[in-house]
Amino acid sequence: MSPTNYSRYKYTPDEMNQAEFLARFVVRDDKFTYIFDDIQSSDYSVPPQHYIIIGQRGQGKTTLLRKILIEVERDEKLSKFLIPVKFAEEQYQIRSLCRLWEEVADYLQSLHYDDFPDILDSIEKHIDDENYDLKCFSYLEKKVRARDKKLVLLIDNIDEFLGKLKEKEQRQLRRILRTSSLFRIISGSTKMLEQHFHYGKQYYEFLNIVKLQGLNREESMRFLLSIGTDRQKAKMKWVADRNPQRIETLRRITGGVPRTLVMLFDIFIDDEGNAFDDLLKVLDEVTPLYKHRMDDLPPPLQDIVHTIAMNWDGMTTREIAQKTRLESTVVSDQLKQLTDKYQIIESESIGNNKIYKLQERFFNIWYLMRFGRKKDRQRVEWLVKFLISWCTPKELEERANKFIAAIKYGDVNEQYAYNMCEALSYAGLKRDTEYQMKQSVKTHLSSLSSDLANNLSPSDKEMIDQANILIHKQEYDNAIKLLLTSKKDSKDILFFLGWLYDEQKDHKKAEEYYLKAIESGDSNALRNLGFLYKEQKEYKKAEEYYLKAIESGDNGALRNLGILHKEQKKYKEAKECYFRAIEYGDNGALNNLGNLCDEQKEYERAEEYYLKAIESGDNDALNNLSWFYFEQSKNITKAVELAQQDYYNNRDPLIIHTLAVILLWQEEFAGSYQKLIEFLEFDGVREYEEDMSLYLALLVSKGQHHKAKALMEIPKYQLKERYKSIWYALMDLMKDEYPHEIKKMGSELRESVDEVLVEIEGLAKKYSLDYFYGSGVEYTPLPFKILKTKNR
Repeated sequence: MSPTNYSRYKYTPDEMNQAEFLARFVVRDDKFTYIFDDIQSSDYSVPPQHYIIIGQRGQGKTTLLRKILIEVERDEKLSKFLIPVKFAEEQYQIRSLCRLWEEVADYLQSLHYDDFPDILDSIEKHIDDENYDLKCFSYLEKKVRARDKKLVLLIDNIDEFLGKLKEKEQRQLRRILRTSSLFRIISGSTKMLEQHFHYGKQYYEFLNIVKLQGLNREESMRFLLSIGTDRQKAKMKWVADRNPQRIETLRRITGGVPRTLVMLFDIFIDDEGNAFDDLLKVLDEVTPLYKHRMDDLPPPLQDIVHTIAMNWDGMTTREIAQKTRLESTVVSDQLKQLTDKYQIIESESIGNNKIYKLQERFFNIWYLMRFGRKKDRQRVEWLVKFLISWCTPKELEERANKFIAAIKYGDVNEQYAYNMCEALSYAGLKRDTEYQMKQSVKTHLSSLSSDLANNLSPSDKEMIDQANILIHKQEYDNAIKLLLTSKKDSKDILFFLGWLYDEQKDHKKAEEYYLKAIESGDSNALRNLGFLYKEQKEYKKAEEYYLKAIESGDNGALRNLGILHKEQKKYKEAKECYFRAIEYGDNGALNNLGNLCDEQKEYERAEEYYLKAIESGDNDALNNLSWFYFEQSKNITKAVELAQQDYYNNRDPLIIHTLAVILLWQEEFAGSYQKLIEFLEFDGVREYEEDMSLYLALLVSKGQHHKAKALMEIPKYQLKERYKSIWYALMDLMKDEYPHEIKKMGSELRESVDEVLVEIEGLAKKYSLDYFYGSGVEYTPLPFKILKTKNR
């Protein structure tokens, strides 16, 4: 038997050989026993109790009817007088009650020829009789009674048959059920009959209802271990022994519906798409039924079913009302109809709310596959949920790599290739794996000239690469708009959006997307969110998320936590974090440790840690150590060397400023001035007011009065207006040349100007090359503050 045919038999139990069918009948024993015990113990001289088995498609109604047929035929006592007559699921030819009796006669004449060699022929001889429609059953009954036989009619989808009967035929059937002991009906239906829904209808008192619910955990395990090829059974046995919780996951996703259980498991272990192809065929077969089901609903109910179906996970009344733009009270009434009357919706209580889903999960799969947009996650949401729930992240990667290999070397069904690619993509693969998979599938579909090649959603890598191009052009808003078009809850996309909003200072949106990224499993977002809270001075929250990041294995967050403690003056805790970070190989923490020791005036240790950081390759420490030497007014040659090395590695504004200041200290005025102009050309230079103040004061302290005046008078930079205290201090020093300029100073600036003059005097002494090179000039540091802090 080919794999495709084998798979086909799974969904049509009537086509299996009897031995295989009985071997696989491992669930619904209680329902079978309940009905069969009644069949065995009934008094066949009186009208019997009839049965209707209610259950959604795939729940096993057809299987249960066939089991009854087989056991009646195998029962030594029953088989002597009781003949099971089983109808196909679709009885298109039975349009009337009379046609039913004719079909029964045809069945008996064809399959029980010895007892009924001409039963149909003899009945049809009366076809021209008056009231033949009413007498048809009596002709049948007379022939069957003559052979001392009884019948059990096994009718699937009886609701469709009864729906075709006219009112007159309904009354006639009800009379027959009440008075005849010739036959018993055991039927199946996907929904409660209208006749049962209203007590006054025709058949309420005659049909005993047997409801088939989804399989429970134990039943699901037994069922899945009974089906499939030997390889499939071995796979399921392995899962059942090592990860039994996955069976429960699968059961919940499918609602415990046997057919859907089989299909999802088959698709999971299939490498070429045969199982998916079978799924599409079954979906195609049920299209008339499901379409009819939708067409029969009034438009408002159709809208609600559509809304719930497209959501898959279930929705509250309020959510449905918002989506459909209907009043909640209206939605509640309509949900009651869909639940009680139409049997399409089921509800589950969660706290004070109810969550509504389509009762039949296979119907939901059909709806998504038929009406879900091709480039939308909704279309394969059912498969996404299964993959996420069934597989660990590592197993998803393995599954994807196996899929890529099958695409590359196998003749893979195009529908399967497209849909599995999309489902795996939405399930959360690593960025590079997803990109490789998308490229492989696109190449494969293109080779088949399939239109589906153009319907593949872009990979995260493609989206982020395009966003980076926009960011390079400073088009941050367009980068955000691009990423928002992604329909995936991809942790990479969500994290990138959080970062973009963070860069745009939209802290509320940044927080929202960092939290979403965390929910999707991105530990990097934990650290970024901690940093966001630190910047907002929400120190408790910042510490909480740094600790969560560390707990998740992000040891880089130790340094961030140390910086947080340092900012709160918790120096002991900060040092502990830095030392732990260094133990985990984060040599960048050496630089932070050096800065902390610097602040605590542990200057020898600060220099030691800066040097170790540079030795480990941390370029940030180049800037910090050069600035450390400047603040300590020592090692001028080394300070220049470090500042120049850092400048050639990185043209960050602060690094350029450091070089400008160190060169000024060394009195390389032309080079310093050139670097200062380069610094001033940055758009955000106004953020560095204190750094600019220091440079101007040091320039004046070096006696470069005319250079300072020329610089401050450049219109483009407006330094004269921005630094009035320094300007008037300069004018005070140059009052012999410009006696009228100092007179323009307002009296309110006098105190500030005097403070600047004291600072300039102090800088002149501290950074005098004569002092530095040992001229013997005594210098007592003045209590002014060096304004620049270089550590990041």
